[in-house]
Amino acid sequence: MKLDNQKNTYRIWISRLVMAIVFTLAIIVILFLPWSEDRDAGIGKYHVIIAIALVYILINLINYLKQPYFVSYNDQGEMIILRYYQMSLFTSRKHSIEIPKKQFIRFELQDFLFGTQQKIILYQQYRNRVAKYPPISLSAVDKEDRQKIIQSLSACSARGSG
Repeated sequence: MKLDNQKNTYRIWISRLVMAIVFTLAIIVILFLPWSEDRDAGIGKYHVIIAIALVYILINLINYLKQPYFVSYNDQGEMIILRYYQMSLFTSRKHSIEIPKKQFIRFELQDFLFGTQQKIILYQQYRNRVAKYPPISLSAVDKEDRQKIIQSLSACSARGSG
C-alpha cells in the first residue's frame, strides 16, 4: 500500500495564503473606508482592526498547534517507509523512516491538542535494542488514510512478533 496526503497539504497551504490575503485586504479596507466615530458606541475602526487581528492570530495559533505534516507511507516490499516533514515556513527538513518489516516491533498512537489529533510513534528492533522514532502528527491525514496506515502497521507488527 502506498499513500500520501499531498492534496491535503496543498489545501492547507492555499487556505493559509487565502486567509492572509483576506486578513490584509480587510485591514486595508477598514483603514481607508470613511468611518463615523460614534463616541457613545465606543467602537472605532482601530478596535475592529484589533478584533480582526486577534481572530487571525487565534486561527493561526490553532493551526500551528495541530502541527500538520506531509506524510508519505509505503509498505510495499520488505520495508516500511514513512517520509514526512512539518508544514511550516521555518522548518523545511525532510525526514524518512525506513524500517525492515522483520525489525518492526510496534507502533503507538498518542493523542494531543485536547484529544482531537493524533501522533504516531514507530518502534524498531535495532542492534538488540528497541529504537523509538520521534512522533509524527497525523492531523493533515484523512481519517480513511489514517485507518489504512494503522491497519497496515498492525498487520506488520503482528507478522514481526510472530
